Amino acid sequence: MTDSLRAILVYACRGVCPLALSEDEVKVYPYAVYDMTTSPMLDKDGVYGYAGDTRIRVVSDKKAEADTVADALRAAIVALRGEAFFPKLVDVTKECVEGIWNIEMNYILKQYAEWSEPESEQTNQNTE
Repeated sequence: MTDSLRAILVYACRGVCPLALSEDEVKVYPYAVYDMTTSPMLDKDGVYGYAGDTRIRVVSDKKAEADTVADALRAAIVALRGEAFFPKLVDVTKECVEGIWNIEMNYILKQYAEWSEPESEQTNQNTE
């Protein structure tokens, strides 16, 4: 099993708001950035999964827009919850600095099985 928590997170949020690893990659509001630290979960037989401390920050110049995007991201992440993926929202903080709203969501994500993007969502390179 490989650590694919980042891929799961990006996949979950694909229809809501693209997630970037750096604010330098983003040019317009609203946007979301994330960072994640992962570690293997071990038992006597070896690695049985991965855990990731994850911070997602939604940024917008409009409070309602920031709230809407944050709510949609939370719903998208929860929608993938199952036997292979378990998200736990730890806390949410909201802050406005000089008219820019920041909503930070802190998660613990756990992956218990191999994951790959569903075939129906994969791009066929031969048809595009």
